[in-house]
Amino acid sequence: MAESTSLANRERAGARAEADAGYPKSRETRARILAAALEEAGESGFHKTSVARIAARAGVAIGSLHYHFGSRAELILELMRQLMADYMARVHAAEAQGGRDYFARERAVLLAYVAHVRRHPAYVRLADEIKLHEPELYRRGAAMWVTRMAGRIREGIAEGALRPMSDDEIARKAQFLIGARHSLEQLVESDAAGDDEAMVDSYLELVRDGLGARAAASPRRARRANGAAKGSRR
Repeated sequence: MAESTSLANRERAGARAEADAGYPKSRETRARILAAALEEAGESGFHKTSVARIAARAGVAIGSLHYHFGSRAELILELMRQLMADYMARVHAAEAQGGRDYFARERAVLLAYVAHVRRHPAYVRLADEIKLHEPELYRRGAAMWVTRMAGRIREGIAEGALRPMSDDEIARKAQFLIGARHSLEQLVESDAAGDDEAMVDSYLELVRDGLGARAAASPRRARRANGAAKGSRR
């Protein structure tokens, strides 16, 4: 026991010395650990692998891993932050590429999302594991995604691309569209999607038919749109 404690102390001391030696090396070590954790998550599942296996794949001591991330939970959080940062960089580039047309922007963003899932196949598996093992973290992440989707729906309404809706309907539709995103993930994961552009266009067709400004042409939808517009003016 004393020998094990002494080894752990030496590993932590080595990690501190590495950090003191300069930030570039410390950042490189963190990046290696995160890459190793993502590979382990893709191969066997993050919660089935051990910290020792992640450290071994990264080529670092276990004490170094604990020094940089503190715990498995912190490592998961940082891994998700890194994946989200990569995705958001793709989204911002896609939005600029899409220009002023709402559906062109949405198409570019969806293609960026599919490319992100293809580049990081462990992303979907990791999200599923977090839902099972870290439900509170998953709920916070899901709420963030729904809020983002509701914001995109409001952008479409403001631009006249989507029909007017009440806040309650926007919230419901945002939930449904997030569910459709999960279906996209499953198609990509199973490789049953085929042509990515055709798959994304099918998704957008559903949005146009259900939420598009032209979809408000029926008498029932026209009445609902008028009611939503009146409610927003109160």
